[in-house]
Amino acid sequence: MSRNAATPAKPATSRRGRREGAGSTSATTIIKATAALMRERDTLDISFVEIGQRAGLPPGLIGYYFGNKEGLLFAVLERDVKDALGQLDALAASDWNPVDKMRLHLRGIVRAYWKTPYFNRLLQAMTRDAAPERVERIAAEFIRPMTSAQGAIIDEGVAAGLFRPVDKMLFYFSVVGAADELHSSRFIASAVYGVDGVDAELHRDHAAHVADVFLRTLLIDPAKAAT
Repeated sequence: MSRNAATPAKPATSRRGRREGAGSTSATTIIKATAALMRERDTLDISFVEIGQRAGLPPGLIGYYFGNKEGLLFAVLERDVKDALGQLDALAASDWNPVDKMRLHLRGIVRAYWKTPYFNRLLQAMTRDAAPERVERIAAEFIRPMTSAQGAIIDEGVAAGLFRPVDKMLFYFSVVGAADELHSSRFIASAVYGVDGVDAELHRDHAAHVADVFLRTLLIDPAKAAT
């Protein structure tokens, strides 16, 4: 047997610090295991050994595919954002009226934080004390597309005479804070309200509440928020 047949070619390292083979089944399993552990334990402090045990793979494969912890976390961030942005782009481009678009968008943000409650902490970890180039890249690939689509829906509603003009930056941060706080302050929910985790029913109530509050903020006629 030739050397080439006996030894698989090692995937080339991409400019992101991940190997081009990081789209393989093993790499996907590692990403899913990392996200699951961060969600369950409410922390980003997960070791390669723990990830390997959850994934059922040798921990050395993490370095092989992602280079280091930063490369792995970037891959998790990329996975989490990719589907959400695709759905948001489709929503913004749809023929639905601006009120329905915004309602679905707001509920979608709450759903995203329910699925990935670690997201804000992960984003902060990836940008804190980072080089300006990395911060700009994350902003360009992950954040600006979302704020641009959200702003487009607001502009559409204003143009249709349905929404009042708002500060888009403050609107963005207010919505994200409302979506995230229930998850990032679990100890308050537990100690004060006796809530041990966000189940599907609480998630649905939370999503409806956030959509109602912010639609009433936007709408010239708040009564339309309930339609």
